[in-house]
Amino acid sequence: MTTLRTQDIQLANLLYEQLDGYILKSIPKEKLEYTVQRLMLEIRKTSRIRTDSIKLDEDFYWNSFENKLLFQDKEILLTNKERALLSLLFSNIKRDFTYETIYTQVWGSAYPSRQDSLKTLVKTLRKKLPKNIIKNIFGFGYRIDL
Repeated sequence: MTTLRTQDIQLANLLYEQLDGYILKSIPKEKLEYTVQRLMLEIRKTSRIRTDSIKLDEDFYWNSFENKLLFQDKEILLTNKERALLSLLFSNIKRDFTYETIYTQVWGSAYPSRQDSLKTLVKTLRKKLPKNIIKNIFGFGYRIDL
């Protein structure tokens, strides 16, 4: 007679609950990204409160599902870096993001050696946004202020 291991029982329970994925050991990055994206879509579909659009001002909205900035229902063109920064800042409106976190998330491994790149990026974004949306936390980083 074969005895079931705890891990086998847990896996059977997860499959019974119809989960899309289960991590037993390290998996390729691409497969993990795919699984996380599918789970995020499922969460958004089943969430009781949809937060796809965040109102910034009378006619300004950030669509967090599509990572688009809208003014009077028309998309404002953003560079990849601008989109990445806004996506990060809007991912948690109540959070202050450090310069280091921003560099890592927006520039990845090729992030700039000087802070001027981030300051320039924020300056150009502020021209596209309503006043005072991006707040600087002196010596620390940035946050969204609604």
